[in-house]
Amino acid sequence: MKYFFVFLIVSGLSFLDAAPWREAKSFILKKDELVKVLVKSEGQERILNFRWTLYTDKALIVHESFDRYVGQHVLYVGHTNQSFRKVLLSANRTQRDVPYVIVVFKKFDEANATAQMDLLLVDKENRIVLDYLTKK
Repeated sequence: MKYFFVFLIVSGLSFLDAAPWREAKSFILKKDELVKVLVKSEGQERILNFRWTLYTDKALIVHESFDRYVGQHVLYVGHTNQSFRKVLLSANRTQRDVPYVIVVFKKFDEANATAQMDLLLVDKENRIVLDYLTKK
C-alpha cells in the first residue's frame, strides 16, 4: 500500500511537468513597445501585435490585433483575468485541435516601468509556426 501512494505522488508530479503549450516566449516591454509575431499556417502569413499602454491600480491595459481584428484587455497579475487568448486557426475536426496563443501578464517592474508578458502557443497538431519579429 505504501508503494502505491509513492507511485501516485511520483506520477502526479510528472503530470505537472507536462505543459499544454508547445512553445513559450517571454517579453520585457516598456510602454507602447510593440511585439510583432508572424503567424505562418496552411499557406497563410498573418501578423499578431500586442503592446501595453497603461499600468494603473495594478492593472495593465493591453492592446492587440490579429487578422484585422483589434482588442483591448485589462490584465491583473494573479487573478483570473491575468491573460487573454487569441485563436489562430479554426478547428479541423474537433475543438481540441484549435491552435491558439495565450498572452500572460506575469509582473510589472515599477522601478524600470516594464511589464513581463509571456506568449504561450497551444497547437496540438503542429499547424502553426511563429516567427518573432520583435528582437527581444
